[in-house]
Amino acid sequence: MAKRQLVLAVDVGTTKVSALVGEGRQDNELAVLGIAATPVVGMRRGLVFEAERVALAIRDAVNRANSMASTDLSVAGVSVNGDHLKITPGQAKISLRTGSVRAEDLRLAIQKACQVKLPADHEVVQVIRRGVAVDGFRGVVDPVGMVGHRLEAEVFVVSGLGTVLRNLRRVVAMAGLTPVGFIAGARAAADGVLADDDRQLGVVLLDIGGGTTGVTIYRGGHLQHLGVVPIGGEAITADIAVGLGVVAAQAERLKLEYAHLGEADGGSVEVRTVNGQSVKRIEFGELQEILDARIEEWAGFVEDQLRLVEWAKGPAAGVVVTGGGALLKGMGPFLEARWGWPVRLGGPQGLQGLSDLSRSPGYSTVVGVARGLLATGMERGSRDLWSRVSLFITRMLR
Repeated sequence: MAKRQLVLAVDVGTTKVSALVGEGRQDNELAVLGIAATPVVGMRRGLVFEAERVALAIRDAVNRANSMASTDLSVAGVSVNGDHLKITPGQAKISLRTGSVRAEDLRLAIQKACQVKLPADHEVVQVIRRGVAVDGFRGVVDPVGMVGHRLEAEVFVVSGLGTVLRNLRRVVAMAGLTPVGFIAGARAAADGVLADDDRQLGVVLLDIGGGTTGVTIYRGGHLQHLGVVPIGGEAITADIAVGLGVVAAQAERLKLEYAHLGEADGGSVEVRTVNGQSVKRIEFGELQEILDARIEEWAGFVEDQLRLVEWAKGPAAGVVVTGGGALLKGMGPFLEARWGWPVRLGGPQGLQGLSDLSRSPGYSTVVGVARGLLATGMERGSRDLWSRVSLFITRMLR
């Protein structure tokens, strides 16, 4: 009887921790066996500020996902979020001594491409293969066995601040887990949402989290850009709380139930004041002014990222927005009017098992982490930790 391919994925976000227990099925399909999310306090824009509270949230989400799946997994793939992440391109060329591409030639070319200068105090989080060329012919998917004289490889090396990564490892360990590998949140969200056709045609994915927004751009089937914007949905909530004098829970409710990008509807709503002793009336026009100001700033940051990729006519597959912040009413029409590109809401697709529970845009990243683990062959208890980490890195280079 074949051994089950079980994986545990954890997404440690600014406002919540998500955990997913998945199983690899035929054709690399992901079946969701258990999934849970727990609100978290002690994270700011992907950084750990209160270790014990973050560890408790991780433990709770993982325990509930394991309970739902009737498993006891403790080796996990973990997302890394925050604007401390940096993307450094690398490339290398090697001569083919035998006149054809061997597997060891491909590994050597990619290893050389990874020899980039990282920012001070940064550690490698993930290596993403961008493309391979044989004798100048680009777009090669699997060059092994091809005849040629020269092999070129291009990669993105994703790195993060060492202190941030060490703190994340610490809280994961405090939660009773062993991290088998880190995956950049923005890349994981793309793996959770985008179809192959999207990547081939050209697409922009905006993963709007609580503290940051991941910007991932594909064209011709290859990753063109990966970036992080230091604004997410939590900033809007904080602006509403301060601007209208309400507590954070009320501000979040106003954002989700009454805020709408575009022209404000007339009317108002009553909410309790901060001291809870009286009520105050909130005009929707005031709410709209606060929302517009923050979204204008957010859109400007995103556009700075979009300018880093040249488009002839824009992304043919348009813009996909995901993450919890993508649920803001009017987001799609606002971006379509601003950029002139089609915009759609995206959530995890092509899942088996508990697919109805896991289709929310808020689960895009944790689904992508699980898919990444399956793609790299991570199985429960199959190897000791350092062997698993080595295998994870090696296969990510393919």
